[in-house]
Amino acid sequence: MGGADKGRAVLAGKQLFDYVFERLKPQVDRVIVAGPHDYDAGITAVIDHPDGPAGPAAALYAVLDWLQRNAPDAAGFLTAPVDAPFLSHDLARQLCTGKGAAIAQCAGRGHPTFAYWDAHDLSAYFRSSACGDAPALHEIATALNARDVEFGDEKAFFNINTPADLKSAEALIAAE
Repeated sequence: MGGADKGRAVLAGKQLFDYVFERLKPQVDRVIVAGPHDYDAGITAVIDHPDGPAGPAAALYAVLDWLQRNAPDAAGFLTAPVDAPFLSHDLARQLCTGKGAAIAQCAGRGHPTFAYWDAHDLSAYFRSSACGDAPALHEIATALNARDVEFGDEKAFFNINTPADLKSAEALIAAE
């Protein structure tokens, strides 16, 4: 998206963030944005820590740190990317059932941005020297022995990375 904030991209008159927020909010106790602002939603936004890992793992590290300081009884947290307007209405029910981390799978492909992360296990992982500077989410999931949870709707994992993807999403919405 040319470096633009994908959450602010407009799809059928609404910013992408709003689609994700509207689908997640009824599924969870609270929504936290891993990023510099809350998209005008009046919710908590946490920024990456300078002493934490880089890349997508930085968001996990920042949210985990926030939870440990503000909700220490939280067993874990669910993640979903801001650019996935069609995410499953039962994402939390499917991923948060069972023990430990869980990663969404669909049509033989893992989607580690759609995941449940066990707070205790993730904390131990980040304290370990095996963590590295910028671990990929699938590497973290493997290290945590995350369960694969199969979903049937590929559209739920459609994420928007280019203007062409945005046009495709518009067509999907028009077809609904």
